[in-house]
Amino acid sequence: MRRITTLLFVFLSMSTQATPLIESAQQFNRYEQAFNQSRLAAFNGDLRTQEQRLKEARAALAKEQARAEALREQFSKNEEVLTEKTEALRLRTGSLGEMFGVVRQVAGDLRTITSSSVTRIDGTATPADLDILAESKALPDLAKIKALWQTLRQETELSGQIATITAPVVQPDGTTVDQEALRIGAFSVIGTGSEPMYLIADEQLGALRPPYRQPADASLLSNWVSADGLANVAIDPARGALLNIEAATPSISERIQQGGTIGYIIIGLGFVGLLIALWRLAALIAIGGGMRQQLKSKQAPSEDNALGRVMLAARKSTQGQDQELLEARLDEAVLRELPAIERGQAIIKLLAGIAPLMGLLGTVTGMIATFQAITAFGSGDAKLMAAGISQALITTVLGLVVAVPLLLLHSWVSSRSRELVHILDEQSAGIIAEAQEKSE
Repeated sequence: MRRITTLLFVFLSMSTQATPLIESAQQFNRYEQAFNQSRLAAFNGDLRTQEQRLKEARAALAKEQARAEALREQFSKNEEVLTEKTEALRLRTGSLGEMFGVVRQVAGDLRTITSSSVTRIDGTATPADLDILAESKALPDLAKIKALWQTLRQETELSGQIATITAPVVQPDGTTVDQEALRIGAFSVIGTGSEPMYLIADEQLGALRPPYRQPADASLLSNWVSADGLANVAIDPARGALLNIEAATPSISERIQQGGTIGYIIIGLGFVGLLIALWRLAALIAIGGGMRQQLKSKQAPSEDNALGRVMLAARKSTQGQDQELLEARLDEAVLRELPAIERGQAIIKLLAGIAPLMGLLGTVTGMIATFQAITAFGSGDAKLMAAGISQALITTVLGLVVAVPLLLLHSWVSSRSRELVHILDEQSAGIIAEAQEKSE
């Protein structure tokens, strides 16, 4: 009985606690149903909005497709019209297209000529705008073509005139001053200052400047400028190119300077060899003259020439002396004269052999300097290597220039000395033959 009462009490207690839980669950269920309904309503609203937008997008797509089709049809029609117009333009222009190409080419060539021509150095303008004509993309009108023809005519007239112009001239201090000058056509410009000189048009400076070195024909300018009638004057038919070449060509002294120390040594060797050769030639001429005079008077030998001394040596020998001893005495006399005759020949030959070797030495040192320049600065600028290459070539040339004349002089001196020795040998042989005849 007690157990049943306990179970009943427990059941009543649990029922009392479950009632709030049930109410809470029911309240949460109602809240969840309301939230789901609101979400469903919002989703339905978004669905209707998206469907409306999709409908509008499809309508816009259809409209653009229709517009694209219309544009495609219009493009096809425009292509047909453009083809017809192009063909009509080709038929109407005819040979004008070829003329347009000729106009552009002539304008470009004339622009190149006038940009560096001395006819424009005083500011003379061209009737046509050559830049526009040379770079034009359309057919020029008749006025521009006439202006081009007038420019050609103007350049032709200026090329045949000798006129006094006022043009900017670069001064020695680097400033530019407007001065008067004489323009000989399109070829040369002559400065009419205290000392007339040739002037060159410098395109970069836009002014006239004197060349680095005046040509040899510049001596004619003074007579030509001051002459009232006809006078000779030299012009540059290459429009200044020959003057630039003449100015850039180094003189002989500058060539020698390019050879450096070795070049001066080679020239010194050549000068010494030349002096020795001339000295020996003069000595041999004097010796030969004395021997020829002695040949004319064999009966009166003299001590002032080599042949006379040989003859006196033969006469000092006693008569009836052994022929071999006489021959030995004559050989001794001839050998005594040989040093005076052959003196200096070995030195000339030695100098002739040393000169090309010194040139080769200069070539090697010049190439070493060239390779050092290449190592330090690279091979992009040839001017940095010019000094070494110039030394290499100039020393080689100097060595050959010195060696060849020295070899010729040595050959000349040797041939003259051999002639004199031959005369001594011939006369010695004649004396021996006469003595042998007498002994027989």
